[in-house]
Order: sequence, then C-alpha cells, then structure tokens
Amino acid sequence: MVILINSSNIKSDIRSYLLEDLEDLSTSIMISGSLNPPLLKIVQDATTISPMPTSSFLSENETQCWEQILNYGHFEKLVIGAILSLITLLTIAGNCLVVISVCFVKKLRQPSNYLIVSLALADLSVAIAVMPFVSVTDLIGGKWIFGHVFCNVFIAMDVMCCTASIMTLCVISIDR
Repeated sequence: MVILINSSNIKSDIRSYLLEDLEDLSTSIMISGSLNPPLLKIVQDATTISPMPTSSFLSENETQCWEQILNYGHFEKLVIGAILSLITLLTIAGNCLVVISVCFVKKLRQPSNYLIVSLALADLSVAIAVMPFVSVTDLIGGKWIFGHVFCNVFIAMDVMCCTASIMTLCVISIDR
C-alpha cells in the first residue's frame, strides 16, 4: 500500500499550530535550545515568512458576486422551475383561500382567527414579493439580474415579510 502525503499541507498545519503557540514568546532564541533542528527550521520559517491567511478553506472557496454558483442542465432547470412555480402558486392560492374564508364565513370572524389571517397575509407577501425572484435567481445559476436598487428592495422585503410571519406565529402561540 502506497500513501501519498502532501508535505505542503503538513508543513502549513505544523506552521499554523506553532504560530498559535509562539505568540507568547518574545524571541525565537528562547526556544532554539529546546527544539530539535528540523523542528527549529520549521519554527524559524514560520516566524520569518509573511503572515499566512487565517483559513485556507475560505481562501480556496471564495466566490465573487458575478460568478455562477449553480449549474443545472436544461431538464433539471425545467423540473426545478416547475416545482418552485408549483410551490409558489400553491402558497398564493392557499393563503388567499384562508383570507377569503375568514372574510366571508361569519362563524370564522373571531379575534383568534384574525391572527390566522395576519399570518396568511404575511405568508402571501412572502409568496408574492420573495419566492418568484429567488426561483428565477436559482434557475439562472445564482446570479442576480434585477439590478442593485431592486436587490436592496428585495432584501428589505424578504427580511420584513419573513419577520412578520415569524412574529405572527409567536403571537398565535401565545394566544393559544
């Protein structure tokens, strides 16, 4: 059995481990007598080289805003688009039915059901103002195409509508 070892990863791991432990030491002379020569060379290299990045995971996986993150085939886009559209349409229809039923049925016009209507309206606003744009953005590869101004409006609507829905759920749980 042959095991391949990437020595640069091992050296960088040792280097980062030693740098964490050596922060308290004022000079490398203090440790030169206590380390064997190969380890001393790693310590000296670690202290003389420019600061290393804090995390190699972050530096390797950084992406820019304009890069495409999600790459789907045509069939996958069709299936995902159909599912996301169905979820959005069902959300809109279901919440509209809740609002209409409470408005037109006299037995349902109770104060506790007004909270249900409030939740339905908050969820309806999410379905209308947020879900379609997220679906389109996901289908085209994760790139926002609606402009910078609408991006800020979209983020505000997303946060506001989702927060309204969550707060309404909290009030309903207190009421029950």
